[in-house]
Amino acid sequence: MDKADSSRQVSKWKTLDRGILSVIFRKLNVEDLTMGASGVCISWFLAAHNKSLWNTVDLDKFRQTDKDLRLNELRYRIVFTENFKDSDISETSRSLRNITKFSRSAPVNLVFGCCSSLDDEILMFAAASMPNIEKLVLPRWCYLSKNSFGFAFSKWKNLKTLIVAHDVPLTETFEFQVVGENCSNLTNLKYLGGLGKETAEEIVRYFKNIKRLSLQCAYVSRPGVLLLITGLQNLAILNVSHCKEFDDETVTMDNIVQAATQKRVRFILCSNNCTCRNKPWLEGLTTYGSESWRNDEIKELEF
Repeated sequence: MDKADSSRQVSKWKTLDRGILSVIFRKLNVEDLTMGASGVCISWFLAAHNKSLWNTVDLDKFRQTDKDLRLNELRYRIVFTENFKDSDISETSRSLRNITKFSRSAPVNLVFGCCSSLDDEILMFAAASMPNIEKLVLPRWCYLSKNSFGFAFSKWKNLKTLIVAHDVPLTETFEFQVVGENCSNLTNLKYLGGLGKETAEEIVRYFKNIKRLSLQCAYVSRPGVLLLITGLQNLAILNVSHCKEFDDETVTMDNIVQAATQKRVRFILCSNNCTCRNKPWLEGLTTYGSESWRNDEIKELEF
């Protein structure tokens, strides 16, 4: 009996089929995979490089703790210092560089944390390392030049969905023209920030193929919203739920609803009893903006 037992093959974790390991590794968060499981043995290291694991790179889930979440919410309410910004950019850069060692050029979805910081170097590195991106989620605080926009979006020709927050003067100018001229396949846009008439004009001018547009939790003017409806010829869905409006009486909500009806645009508003109506705008932005930040645009707009 002892002899039979000693000759019996004993299964070991390191001998598991890599396909099975990949299924298991999908249950891990990014940090556990890149800094934990991949270092167990050579078999697990190779399995951690499986392309199927890296369809989506979500930096918002890298080292995400309860403390980080509370900090992110607080950052909506305060103006942060340069040292705080630089520290956050360094952390984002380290996380991204570590991840790309495993993901290579496989990702088609790239998600930056809603409240993380992004600079030229990080954006250009991401574009060079991940040229096949179809869905991009940019953070609330971006410090980007026209050159970095030009380089990055010239790589992302396959981009179909863009989710971006833009706060002036907290961030640099968002280059709608550069993005629009390089990304002709862009059909889904989620824009969180200030939308006045000038911003609406840029979206209409450079994002001609937009079909689904979400301004959820944005700070909007009614003339800007009306211009989007009348100017975007392919627009099918417009979400303005949880928005805060500029004080502007030149365009009424009836004007907007009528234009949407004539264009057959599905126009999504909050209900009259929506809880956002009883909250200050910044509190609503934290509640709804952060929770829905990385949601897929199509699924979100078809709830």
